[in-house]
Order: sequence, then structure tokens, then C-alpha cells
Amino acid sequence: MNSNGLLKRRLRFAGLNGAIVLTIGILILGPLIAHFGERNDDILDNAAQLAQIQRVTNEAARLAKTTTADIDPYLPAAEERVASADLQASLQALASARGLVIQTIRGLPGRQAAQWRAIPVRLELEGASAGVRELISSVETQTPFLFITDFSLRSLGDGDDSRMRVSLTIEGALRNPGGPPTGPLLSENRPGEAARAASQ
Repeated sequence: MNSNGLLKRRLRFAGLNGAIVLTIGILILGPLIAHFGERNDDILDNAAQLAQIQRVTNEAARLAKTTTADIDPYLPAAEERVASADLQASLQALASARGLVIQTIRGLPGRQAAQWRAIPVRLELEGASAGVRELISSVETQTPFLFITDFSLRSLGDGDDSRMRVSLTIEGALRNPGGPPTGPLLSENRPGEAARAASQ
């Protein structure tokens, strides 16, 4: 009986020690595991950010290789009549894609501007203000280059997204016969600049 009682006491003592060691281990290792888990999440987040930065850097490097000499800013047609018709069709497509309704569109007489012909198109349209903003942004980023030389608008309702009636004149540049095949359209030589310079 004495030996059995001693064995039981030893077993209880060992079990108690094991429980204490296990508790201490949990208290110590738990925060460490959580800490390294958070570090792993941070590493994954940093890796994703680095990958995004690398993509942006690669895209910037690709765009940097494209110079203005690679861009032809002129309307592709060789005749003023054809250039005006093509420009009207392009503007109609741009406006329709943004939900705008064209009331009238017509070509205006071209005029000489520096070393090319300015091809103006007058259009009146209606639509939501958001669509008008998108159209203007599209015109400003078009290639061949387009220029808004006259612009007026009238609101047909209230609110930020109300319908508007817009009248604007948009010009493209037609290369003169014998002119360079490509090249930058410098700001001092853009359509309308010569007329403004002459009036000053």
C-alpha cells in the first residue's frame, strides 16, 4: 500500500508539473506564434505592394520610351473635305459612346494656321453633365490632336448630373502638301494660335 501511495503521489506530482510546464509554454509560445503570424502577414502585404510598384515602374518605363516623334498629331486625310467628314464621324462616335445626343454637326470652312490647315467642326449636343465631361476629356487626349476653340453650355435642370445643352467648336490639324510626315504640334503653332497672335 505504501508503494502504491507513493506511486500515486509521484504521478500526481508529474502531472502537476506537466500542467505547469504546458501552461508556461502556452503563455510564452502563444504571443510568439501570434507575433510571427503578424510578421508573415506584413511580409505578404509588402510583397504585394512591391509587385504593384514594379508594375507601375515597368509601365512608366514603357511610356517613357514613346516620344512625341512617334505620335502623328495630324488628321490622316489628304483633302480638307475628307478630313472634315472623318472628324465629324469621329466626334459623333465619341459623343454617342457617352450617351450624348447630337442635335447638329457641321464642318466649318478651314483656315490656314502656320504650316497646316485648321479643320473646324461645330456641334451642338445634349446629355448628362458627366457625359459632357467625359467627352471633353476624350477630345483633349485624342490622337490625332484635337482642340476645343469655342465652348458654351446651358443647364437644362438642377443637380450635379443634370442634362446640359452644349455648343462647341473642335479643330483638327491637316498637314499641308509637302509638309513633314510626322512631328510635334508645338503650342505656339497650334490651330488658333496664329490668329490670336495677330490680334495682339
